[in-house]
Amino acid sequence: MKIENLCVRRLIGDVSGATTRGHKIAIKGGYIHQTFQGGYTLSPLGWRVVKNIENIIREEMNAIDGQEILMPVVCGADLWRQSGRYDTIDSLVKFTGRNGTDYVISPTHEEIVVDFVSSVLETYRQMPFMVYQIQGKFRDELRARAGLVRTREFIMKDAYSFHETWANLEKYYQRCWAAYNKLFRRCGLKNFVIVESSTGDMGGKIAHEFQLITDMGEDTIFICDECGYKCNKELVDNETAICPKCGAKMRVVRGIEIGNIFQLGTFYSKSMNLTYTASDGTQKHPIMGCYGIGVGRAMAAILEESSDDNGPVWNMETAPFAVHVIGLNGKDMRVMELAQRIHDDLVANGIETILDNRDIRAGEKFADADLIAAPIRLIVSDKNIKENVIEVKYRVNDFDTSNMPNQFGVSDFLTKVKDTICTLAHK
Repeated sequence: MKIENLCVRRLIGDVSGATTRGHKIAIKGGYIHQTFQGGYTLSPLGWRVVKNIENIIREEMNAIDGQEILMPVVCGADLWRQSGRYDTIDSLVKFTGRNGTDYVISPTHEEIVVDFVSSVLETYRQMPFMVYQIQGKFRDELRARAGLVRTREFIMKDAYSFHETWANLEKYYQRCWAAYNKLFRRCGLKNFVIVESSTGDMGGKIAHEFQLITDMGEDTIFICDECGYKCNKELVDNETAICPKCGAKMRVVRGIEIGNIFQLGTFYSKSMNLTYTASDGTQKHPIMGCYGIGVGRAMAAILEESSDDNGPVWNMETAPFAVHVIGLNGKDMRVMELAQRIHDDLVANGIETILDNRDIRAGEKFADADLIAAPIRLIVSDKNIKENVIEVKYRVNDFDTSNMPNQFGVSDFLTKVKDTICTLAHK
């Protein structure tokens, strides 16, 4: 793709209305456009990043035997009345259709998934299993904040597991815990911790949050350096900040919640009368787990943690393009011809590549390249073409590139790029 055809508006200078570094970079780079307060249109750049994050999530959920489904955003209010949550969640959006039916715009899908599973689950032999979806949701939040960090409409991965016993749920809970650790690392996130949290509106026995530690975070996290216990503010006395496990003084940090996992138990299966036939022939309620990730928030978290003054710093798995080819204006007409050929060869080999062959100053091209932030940048210039080489620059957040080659030969650039992509992708 040529950069001039990319349907993205990049901005120069400071960005008004953005309160955090990541939010500013998202707007400056043209990744997001505010459609309404708390609702954003993702540009082709933003959508590419989100789809890459979704692919990572999908791979890791499939690896722990998840089965992908898709549930409706809207459902009848009767399901929420069955669970008892219809009148207890302030952010729940309700409306009445023209036929007089009461509806709910689902902010989460426990009710709908139980309704679905009730049509499938018959016997204990079918468990355990987990179903998940990646889908848009809406919550009537009182306030939106920091771009995609807190929105009203958002994309979420929500997963639900069903088990015969608590021991089986706890075993699967640990599998999901490990999968979350892996997928967030694959996204390039580094400074995150797992903290015990309140079950809140979800109900259930126990819950944990994956929190990215950052000064701009809206969540308060308590960490005990003596015993290692970590929790959110709902589980500790905020005035004394004494560890409930060992009695030591806890330190306080700020965080962005990037994921959560819940041991729901039978909260929903009992209230909605979901049953199965147990091995002894009796009817029992399955024990449930729930596992969520805000996809757009994960993108926002990467921007908060890894961006610099020039733009985002993605990794090979999340970047909108793997390679950015820049042809610098000069006297030799072969420069732009070679830049085009390099781009075309990369695209023909399935490598996501963007080309900048515009007739503008080199500084403008490099500034735009920083905002697009492809991990591999190939620069074609008069000097380089005389030496029969291509200059290489790197921009990644999870790999030390200090010993990587700074130029490729023109004759073997394709092989070198492929090898470099594998290296930067940790393959």
